[in-house]
Amino acid sequence: MISVIAGNTVDKTPVVSFTQTATLEMMKASNAYWPPAHRDAQLMADLAVASHMVAGLEAVRLPFGLTGEAATMGCHVNYHEDKSDFTPTVEMGLSSYDDLKIPEPNDGIMGQIMSAVQKSREIVGNNIPIIVGVTGPFTIAGHIRGVNDILTDIILNQALVHKILATTWQVSANFANALVGKGADVVAFIEPTASIIGADFFKEFCLPYMKKVTAEIKAPTVLHICGDSLPIMDMMAETGVSAVSVDQKVNIAKAKEVLNGRCRIVGNVDPVAILQMKKPEGVVEDCRRILSEGTDALAPGCGISPYTPTENIKAMIMARDNYY
Repeated sequence: MISVIAGNTVDKTPVVSFTQTATLEMMKASNAYWPPAHRDAQLMADLAVASHMVAGLEAVRLPFGLTGEAATMGCHVNYHEDKSDFTPTVEMGLSSYDDLKIPEPNDGIMGQIMSAVQKSREIVGNNIPIIVGVTGPFTIAGHIRGVNDILTDIILNQALVHKILATTWQVSANFANALVGKGADVVAFIEPTASIIGADFFKEFCLPYMKKVTAEIKAPTVLHICGDSLPIMDMMAETGVSAVSVDQKVNIAKAKEVLNGRCRIVGNVDPVAILQMKKPEGVVEDCRRILSEGTDALAPGCGISPYTPTENIKAMIMARDNYY
């Protein structure tokens, strides 16, 4: 996987996930369930490692949500205590933006994620890559301000958006580098809120801050944006990431034309229509199509559904092996 992201030729495409990997079957196998596994380092590590040891994915990826940074900064997060099939959601941001603090990476939930990376490394050793998901600057800004409010602000109060982003990009960068220091091999920046603002606003409010982030990171980086990211694909490459992770709505071959070798592309098995809903032979068929389009790493197009059968994840590896 590391060789692929570096642009080197390999004997076969790796099968990994740069987005969330936990399923109900893996929770049962590891005895580590949501929501505690969102907050407890040992449970987080046990559940993350299950994606490799139980399902066969060729990397460990954690955490399972996008709220660790926001929670540590003081936002109110709903962990859906009675549900094992929900990821956390930010229910209330911050009331003031005058003196935003950059949290220490060892604080709060961020500290639990740091510890979980270290524990995962102890479990799998040095030959299995660890991918960490870090929330992108614009999505953190949406958590702090509220998504609806920040979507209004990018039109009516742009100075406030830039003020918040001046802090959040540093939160993303500092946390990412601290995670690398704990043993993470690849940082996957997740920017779902950026998928709904269009190319012009992406250019102003996402591109410059992601460029700042990637310039600071001392490890390979991947940028994941949901939806049809083809209209912003050129700018995704311009951020300086090592690879882009694309949604199932994106045609890999067309995206590679836009990227023109500037970075790698990973994806993009549909996590619901294919991985959750199809039989293993249907997964194999779709994976062969994606491999033929030229993906550099075979991966889900977004976070894996908790209801995904383990046999369907294993079918991704079988499809790759058969393809080669």
